Order: sequence, then structure tokens, then C-alpha cells
Amino acid sequence: MSIDAARSFRHHVNRMSTLQAEVAPCFGNGIIDYAGLAQLGSRSGFDFTAAEARKVLAVRGELSDFEREIAVGGMLACGLPGAMHR
Repeated sequence: MSIDAARSFRHHVNRMSTLQAEVAPCFGNGIIDYAGLAQLGSRSGFDFTAAEARKVLAVRGELSDFEREIAVGGMLACGLPGAMHR
């Protein structure tokens, strides 16, 4: 398990539109499903915990197009202010 794997998964998702469709439901109703992200990451070969996903997404920085789309679509993602976490 590692922060690096969670970071790598985030980058992988940003390049794979098919995976984005699977990840999007983890960002709904103002809640981020970190356990769900870790499960999807594991299925894609990235071994990290829900806590590690939370740390990676809490880092402020530039959002990818996919991440902006989630935020604009009424869902909160990637440590945006006001996001609730599970």
C-alpha cells in the first residue's frame, strides 16, 4: 500500500475515459467514497488504502479536465472546500 500508488491511480484515471465512468460514482452527493476508490484502484493494479486516497485527494493543486467536470457537475472532488468525506 502506498501514497505513490494512489497518486499513480489518480493520473491513470485522468488518462482513461472508461475508468473515469467507474470512478465518477465515488464522488456523489458531496461525499467522496475513498474505500470505493481504493477498490477500483486495486482492480486496476494500484494497491493503496482509503486513507492513502484521502491524503492524495486532499492535496490542493491544479485539477484535470475530468476532476473539473466532477466539481462543476455538482459533485465535490479532490479536496475542494466543503467536501465531506467517508
